[in-house]
Order: sequence, then structure tokens, then C-alpha cells
Amino acid sequence: MNVREAILSRRSIRKYTNQPVSDEDLNDLIEAATYAPSGTNLQPWYFLALRSDESMAKFKVFMRKTAENFMPVLRERFAKNPEVIDETRNFLLGLGGAPLCVLVFMLKDAKSDKNYDDNFTLLQSVSAGIENLLLAAVEKGLGACWMTAPVKAGLSEDIRKEFAPDHGQFVAAITLGYPDANPGAPKRREGRFDVI
Repeated sequence: MNVREAILSRRSIRKYTNQPVSDEDLNDLIEAATYAPSGTNLQPWYFLALRSDESMAKFKVFMRKTAENFMPVLRERFAKNPEVIDETRNFLLGLGGAPLCVLVFMLKDAKSDKNYDDNFTLLQSVSAGIENLLLAAVEKGLGACWMTAPVKAGLSEDIRKEFAPDHGQFVAAITLGYPDANPGAPKRREGRFDVI
């Protein structure tokens, strides 16, 4: 599989089989994430893989709160598609049966660098790491879903305190596993690029 194939076939997977992800594959994905480009090479990311039943159960408590707090956003965004609201809520509550979830943080020591105290640049760097992880997952036949709903639901600080109190701001969560569904690509919106 080449990079273009991985990009075009990547989907947000919201339903997983119970097949576990190997340690080797997980390590490869995290390594790929850490090879992302970053502003002045700060590498301002911290990845925490939740794999044990205990850690996943603990995170699902936060996801239940996320589902509850996120409902107004879903109702507004998908007013004409109530089935999407139900599907998304169910995914948030159970993480689609994903066997693991990677929590992503923006390291606090990167924010204190006198040359790069700008969160926007740091967030772009962390996001590049997330995208590397997603594309590496596709190459291995794994599915993933990049979630920012806990941030939108106001739970960033609570998640940081619970899972990585010394590793900076919570940015996103990524479910990982073998897909139990193969969704089609959403229609691309027009007018999103130009060449001059």
C-alpha cells in the first residue's frame, strides 16, 4: 500500500471486532506518530495507550459524560439526520468495542519553550502526529477514529488529571482496532482548494 492509497482509504471507524491489536503493531503506530514534523523540532506530543480493561473502563466513564455534554452539539449539527445522532452517541458510550484507545496530550514543557509558546503551532505538530498514527493504522489493516468530543464536552482537564497529570493538555483520543464495518467515503465538499 502506498501513501496515497492509505490516505484515500482511511475512514473514521466506529465499530470494531474483538480481535486484539498486537504489541508490535501498537508500538509501530506510536513510533510512526512520533516521526511527524513539528515546529522547531519540539516534538510536543505525549501518547498514552489505554489497553487494560481497567484503564478502558475508567476512560469510558469520561466518555459517558462526553456523550451527555455533547448532545446539544450533535442535535444542532445533525438536526436533519437523527440516526447520526444516535450512532454517534452509541459510539461515544461504548467506543464501538475498540480494544484500545490512545490519548494524546500536548506536552507542557513544549509550551514553556521561550521560542515556541504559541499553542496554535504546537497543536498543529501534535495533529500531524495523530495523522501519522491514523495512516500507519490503515497500512496494518487497523481502523481508528480521531475524537475531539471530550474536548468539546469540557472534559480535557479532568482527563489530563486522571490519566497524565504531568504531561500537558489533553488534545484528542483515538480508538484503535480491527474494523467491523467498512464505511464509504463521505462526499468531498467543493470549493475547498484553488491553484493560482
